[in-house]
Amino acid sequence: LAVLSSWDAIKERTKEYYAFMLLLETGMLGVFISLDFFMFYVFWEIMLVPMYFLIGVWGGERRIYAAIKFFLYTMVGSVLMLVAIISLYLMNGSTSFDFLEILRNIQNGQIVLKPPQQHWLFLAFFFAFAIKVPLFPFHTWLPDAHVEAPTAGSVILAGVLLKMGTYGIVRFCLPLFPESAVTFAPYISVLAIIGIIYGALVAMVQPDVKKLVAYSSVSHLGFVVLGIFAFNIQGLEGAMIQMVNHGISTGGLFLMV
Repeated sequence: LAVLSSWDAIKERTKEYYAFMLLLETGMLGVFISLDFFMFYVFWEIMLVPMYFLIGVWGGERRIYAAIKFFLYTMVGSVLMLVAIISLYLMNGSTSFDFLEILRNIQNGQIVLKPPQQHWLFLAFFFAFAIKVPLFPFHTWLPDAHVEAPTAGSVILAGVLLKMGTYGIVRFCLPLFPESAVTFAPYISVLAIIGIIYGALVAMVQPDVKKLVAYSSVSHLGFVVLGIFAFNIQGLEGAMIQMVNHGISTGGLFLMV
């Protein structure tokens, strides 16, 4: 759909544009199917580059500002996540980056994570994913990126890229650091609730329709994070459904705009 929406919209440098779209797809697929921390991180970073160029070359008037802001925000979170991944690798006896093996070793007690250590690792992962979601107050890159990106970029950003953050929380933060997740859940839930209300109120006063949809995304993803940290089956299933719903409805709204 994103490619089809570019049919009439992209008139110049079409070959490079579609090459970046395919590279972006590769990065996104890699993030969702990697069960190896090293590969996950590689794909997580690969995905940044084509999105940076899609916004920076084919975007609106303030495209360079939006592209650099998007890149820097995500990069800061990624660096913290890299530190946490290397720490887990060293704790695993430097044998493997395999996520399932590390998870198994944590659960059977071969890797012992004391509370302060577990908290720091949880926060490093969570910070990277919270920026991607984006959770309040790490959301300020999103409206700029949405407004300046070409239509297909906005669709993919809303439909897939934001879900990487919530996917990361469910896939890595909760199973690897369950005690830390419980400890920080009240604070994260407060941030999610602020994001829900703040995103909705700011969306109400936007004269720019793309910005309106962008701020509504902050509100929607707040519901997803709140559902995940409710720690019950209804919350988690609701969060999953809302991820799919948001991807379809917001992508559709951007195409209409």
